[in-house]
Amino acid sequence: MQALNEIAAQAKPVADKARAYSTRAWGEIARLAIPPPAWFLGQCFALGYGRVRLHAIFGQGGLGKSRISMNIARNQVLSMPFGGMSTGTKPLRHLFMGTENGLHRLQHDIRKMSSGLHPEQVALLDEHIFLATLEAADDPYVTLSDPENVERWRVTIAERRPDVLWVDPWGDVQAGDANAESDARWTIAELTKILGTVNRDSAMNVLAHARTGAKNIMEAIGYDGANFGKGSKALYSCARSVFNLAPGSEEENPPVVVACPKNNDAARPKAFALTLNMDNMTYQHDPEATAGWRVAGIPATRDPANPAKCRWRDPEAICCVCATVRRRAQQVAGVFARHLARHLPPGGAVDRKGHRSDGVGERVNEKARSTQMDRERNGGRLVPALLCPPGVVNGMRREAAKPRPCVAEAKR
Repeated sequence: MQALNEIAAQAKPVADKARAYSTRAWGEIARLAIPPPAWFLGQCFALGYGRVRLHAIFGQGGLGKSRISMNIARNQVLSMPFGGMSTGTKPLRHLFMGTENGLHRLQHDIRKMSSGLHPEQVALLDEHIFLATLEAADDPYVTLSDPENVERWRVTIAERRPDVLWVDPWGDVQAGDANAESDARWTIAELTKILGTVNRDSAMNVLAHARTGAKNIMEAIGYDGANFGKGSKALYSCARSVFNLAPGSEEENPPVVVACPKNNDAARPKAFALTLNMDNMTYQHDPEATAGWRVAGIPATRDPANPAKCRWRDPEAICCVCATVRRRAQQVAGVFARHLARHLPPGGAVDRKGHRSDGVGERVNEKARSTQMDRERNGGRLVPALLCPPGVVNGMRREAAKPRPCVAEAKR
């Protein structure tokens, strides 16, 4: 933290006299005539009023965060809805400061997104959207750990004077340790001060990477939504509104599930899904893909009559993420079942959990809905409990009678 304070001291001189923080009386605040929020993405993203307003979008690398953000800006300037949400009443100036996409990728997407538009619409986009192009050797280096970079941020923002600043990705900008909350908060404060000096009534949208893997993908929606992003949780805490993006399947261009785990100034919108139109590189709302995922942490079904259930008997009805977990469970089940089968006498039976049994019963499997590999003792061995195996229906599992010790263990 001391190093960051030294950077701040080099980047901007300290004022001779400290200014008191702005405060007002209770009644004075009640009597203020304040304009309504200037929303530009539903009632989630809005311009600041007297201070920069921060928003965050989390998603795995390669999922399409950059392209989705460009779609939002494009639709906002053209007054087109995005994901079923309105994009404001007037075009705003957008500045994209990214370090991952070069000119070839940007040109490809811009040409596709401009196809089918009228010349007047293309001219409007040209007036309002500006993107970093990574043409100079030092253009990709934007971390605020370097005082030189801090000054370059000031010059760039002053030149373009954006209403909305898009920072992509957060990991390349943050100064210090990615897991340190103090470093993350210092970076947020420094960026918002630089932007606020040029435009106090602006917004900053930060694109950040999320944790990977099937278990972490399932945290995009529900109580674990705050834990979806990588590194320090300071960005999540400081943002007024947050969106989590997760793949809806294992396809090359999967539906992108969009969830809003945090929205401080209005009701959180319901989760929805976006599908990419490869012809014009725009995203469209896909209600069918949304139904195939889950709501509030509970696996959902494609059957609207049973929105809180995931019917594992029908392969077409299972949710996309649980399908991945189920395949993994089948692989684990096969390994243990084959191991135990080698030690069984002729005629012995093995259930999906690797237990020998003569009869079956039923019980509620509390672990079936979780994504953690639980470990339980089976005949002296530690065996992973299976996640959502094919025998599970709405959390119920056909379970064997009390397991007996493995024959191989008994002989030892």
